[in-house]
Amino acid sequence: MSSYDYSIFKDLFPPGLFPESINIWLDMAFIGLDKDYPEASVMMPKKKPRGKELTAGEKARNKAISGVRVRVEHAIAGIKRLRITTDKFRNKTDSFSDKAMLISCGLWNYHLKCR
Repeated sequence: MSSYDYSIFKDLFPPGLFPESINIWLDMAFIGLDKDYPEASVMMPKKKPRGKELTAGEKARNKAISGVRVRVEHAIAGIKRLRITTDKFRNKTDSFSDKAMLISCGLWNYHLKCR
């Protein structure tokens, strides 16, 4: 992720959009989001302070957060196995890229179910 990605995120999801009843699970690429979205419940690992160590509680929380995030990353990797989601897509038909992504997600879920 880059600062460009974060600006796209802020454009798509303006502050005040997320209620406190949902958690937003993010990685360290979105540092500062908790300040821009104070009403949101942000689940992000805590960065180790320079020259210091994290407490045992902070390490345990980071481990729990990464345990959830790794499942998300594995799902994204599984969807990317269908190359229509990662290769250059030249079809200009409206909403076809959304349909391709939905089909890819459905096929990945089917694969997981049939294991």
